[in-house]
Amino acid sequence: MMLCRLSDGRLTRGPIGVGTATSVQFSDQCPSGSKVVGSFHTHPKEGGGSILPSAQDMKEAARLKMPALCIANGERTSCYNVRGVSAQQGSITRLVQLLRR
Repeated sequence: MMLCRLSDGRLTRGPIGVGTATSVQFSDQCPSGSKVVGSFHTHPKEGGGSILPSAQDMKEAARLKMPALCIANGERTSCYNVRGVSAQQGSITRLVQLLRR
């Protein structure tokens, strides 16, 4: 799902996508009047469940010009900027709170 920032600074999300162990179909749209600040998806625990972004994750993040990419594996959630460096802790906390809504 896309993570979006409204014009008043609040965070929201786009539609939730559905996927398989190897791919996901999701809308790359944010609600009207907001802008993309990142995306969130899971990596299945089966087969390793890495919270590191895959090469495909990074390619899509760069293609969609997403500043952040958040990944969960059922136990942990990690957020990265498109260069693979962990995002600031305050931003991660706000993004994780948004995801739990």
